[in-house]
Amino acid sequence: MNRRRRILSHAAPVAVILVLSLAAVGCGSSSSSTSAGGSGTGASAQISHPKTKFLLHAGLAFGAFHHWIYKPAKAGVFAHPFLHKLTLIKAGLAGVFVYHELKLALSDAQASPTLAKLVSPITAVQNKLHSLAADIRSGKASPGQITQDNGSLGLLGQLASKAGQPVKDLIPASP
Repeated sequence: MNRRRRILSHAAPVAVILVLSLAAVGCGSSSSSTSAGGSGTGASAQISHPKTKFLLHAGLAFGAFHHWIYKPAKAGVFAHPFLHKLTLIKAGLAGVFVYHELKLALSDAQASPTLAKLVSPITAVQNKLHSLAADIRSGKASPGQITQDNGSLGLLGQLASKAGQPVKDLIPASP
């Protein structure tokens, strides 16, 4: 019975990530569509409140990365022989969620003249996290690489603060 409780306690964060991922996919912005006239204007004309949405999506990305990837790596949990696979699964799901949220934050930044200077840094962080996700799946992710990617997220947060939009980690409450 004790083993069952431990498994269920580890399954809860995974379930939260899955629910948030599905919710984020369902309520994502329409960044890939063009205007009704077909003139090719991008998402900038269609996203309402891009700064607010940017803060939400970037905050969720930062919070998920820190909570399910960076903190376990810093604590050395990836190396623990019994929790290694479960932690990798959580980190992999969090990586997918973080990548998706950064994709939404990117489209929000593209829609805001204030945040337009963040487009390049967001793209760079996305590329780093994409390669990190591949390394996590293959079991080759190092704590140093995760720390470096955390620094990249921190730099992105500093740039957002300089643009007047300080990003705070948003972590969903555990059930």
